[in-house]
Amino acid sequence: MDLLVSALCLDLGDFCIRSAVDLLSASTNESRESLAALATVLGGEEGLHKSMVQSVFASDEDVNTPREHVVLQAWAAWRAASLESMTQRLSGVPRVDTHELSTSRLRVLSKLTRDGRLLTLMKPTRVDNEVDSENFSCKSGKLSVTSTRFQTRVLANRNQRIEVESTIGNQISKFQGRAVLVEGRAASITLSTGTSDESTSATNIKSTPGLSESSTITRVTTIGRQGYTRTESLRSEAIRHALQGRGTLLTQPFFQALWLAGLDGEEPVKWPKSKDAEKMKEVGLYFPQRKLNQSQREAVEVILSEEESRRVVLVQGPPGTGKTTVIAAAIHSILSDPNDMERTVWVVAQSNVAVKNIAEKLADADCDFTLLVSKDFHYDWHEHLYNKIADCLLRSDDLSEKFEFIEQRMLQSRVVLCTLSMLSNTRLSAVTRLVPMEMLLVDEASQVEMGDFVPMLVKFGHALRKMVFIGDDQQLPPYGASRISSLQSVFEMPHLRENAIFLDTQFHDFELIHYRMPEQLGLFIGKHVYGDKLKTVHHETAQCCWFVDVNGAEVAKGRSWINVAEAKAAIAEARRYYEKGESYRIITPYDAQRSLLENTLKAAKIPWENKVFCVDSFQGNEDDYIILSVVRSADNVGFLAELRRVNVMLTRCKRGMIVCANRAFIEGAAKDSLVGLLAAELGGDDAWD
Repeated sequence: MDLLVSALCLDLGDFCIRSAVDLLSASTNESRESLAALATVLGGEEGLHKSMVQSVFASDEDVNTPREHVVLQAWAAWRAASLESMTQRLSGVPRVDTHELSTSRLRVLSKLTRDGRLLTLMKPTRVDNEVDSENFSCKSGKLSVTSTRFQTRVLANRNQRIEVESTIGNQISKFQGRAVLVEGRAASITLSTGTSDESTSATNIKSTPGLSESSTITRVTTIGRQGYTRTESLRSEAIRHALQGRGTLLTQPFFQALWLAGLDGEEPVKWPKSKDAEKMKEVGLYFPQRKLNQSQREAVEVILSEEESRRVVLVQGPPGTGKTTVIAAAIHSILSDPNDMERTVWVVAQSNVAVKNIAEKLADADCDFTLLVSKDFHYDWHEHLYNKIADCLLRSDDLSEKFEFIEQRMLQSRVVLCTLSMLSNTRLSAVTRLVPMEMLLVDEASQVEMGDFVPMLVKFGHALRKMVFIGDDQQLPPYGASRISSLQSVFEMPHLRENAIFLDTQFHDFELIHYRMPEQLGLFIGKHVYGDKLKTVHHETAQCCWFVDVNGAEVAKGRSWINVAEAKAAIAEARRYYEKGESYRIITPYDAQRSLLENTLKAAKIPWENKVFCVDSFQGNEDDYIILSVVRSADNVGFLAELRRVNVMLTRCKRGMIVCANRAFIEGAAKDSLVGLLAAELGGDDAWD
């Protein structure tokens, strides 16, 4: 029903609907997306043609949906509503009457619904899973494989099936099944059918030539779109409840401040007075570790302010202007205040890597904190990223198994770090009852789509006193923004953006400041991205950037790209820095290339852990030297057309940068990109090796 409401409002000019019933709200099944939920509201499984229900209702609704499916859906809805067994259930379902909503509120809810749906449709329907092709086992119809790349790992999801292809010599065998258990890299797939030159039973698969010890798995493919995440389900539920006239979303002051403030017919936000309001005194700035410049001091003071006009704060910080320093200074000030030993802060970001980066900076600033991290991300994949902060780590699976440990750990902590999606974890109450969410500080906020805050506000809005958003709308946008033009972060909300505090790089205490961008890069980025508002002060004033001409070719790999020649060139540069004892990282726009670079680095016997990153996971990070692998080499510039992402890529070094790329491509198809402009400004031949 929420999709229909959205279409009527956004596509037909604010059309409303009266006394509408959302049939699935009558389901007793926990998951609205399941076949069991559909069966419940269609009168029960008895006499139901499940395969037809799956075909008619499970497919995506778009312009290509067969007309007969639309007709059958309408008939099924009418039939279900007329069943005697459904009468009582439907009588208890709140009606949807959008006439009760102001036009502004209806448009906001409709846009949230539409954006969420479009993001769901962006999920791939086919993923080539990268697995160890030679090391696997198969017993009693169960295939055990090992994933080799996190982004394409095998997942256990009831909406998806797995196709496996293997070879022995010239014989090709194919099997189907479902992933039933995933632990880190290891995945167990229950095989249901087998096809080769002769049909094969799954239960006898061990003895088939298709999957013997001498065979090689040539392909593992996941078919079907991944189901709703917990966060996505909570978002849809909150919006649906608002349309049904129940729930707390529309009455949340922070929801009103983020989405409704300034819209026609909306009154100013009324902030409730908490019982402890009189005790809440402003915290003074205290950060002896480093002197702050004027814009940084202003940002920290506003974050610490108790004024109602500062309940929602935006801070824009271009690369290298000290956004994380501002976060550390604010948190250190709160923890150091002797008059308030109970105030709490939650710090979130969109990705695990971004949160890890914040944690390392807070550790350097002697701030006590607890870092919550997903087991799926940590176990067997990324433990090595957390070596420096292992003592502060609490894994998601600990939330259900170690209550006494959690209590002991959290009683000593007033600062919690996690991803935004972790806030939807069903077991998070084990933490929030000990460390309530009073201040929420969102780092890299330009990457967060507005709708992602909905579940958090429903769950924790009652305790929130302040929301702080730190980011840069000239760096990474929300996921999907390149294909869905309507997506917004807080920086695209005009009533919020106009009051944002801008961090610059005008440092006055030169001897105490640790700079990032060398002057050459800082001036270039300030000119081409920030309209000359970004100034830089750095002792590195000579040339800091060089291009390496690589005669390589881009090759598609699944939904990503690789360039083998560039990988070899990048590793050669890495070896040079390694042998000199210099600190460096390698970054690339494409995850498949990241995987290739990491494996090539490993094969070269050069330390590889925490060395190779995708651009999207390296925002907020830095190193002395950066090696870039551009990858693309043909007519399509791909990633290089996205100025915000390229801005991130070019602004990660503190001393110098090497760009591995095809010169003909950079000076041809990519000449108008930020990378092409940089090569031109460096002086043509003088820039290339």
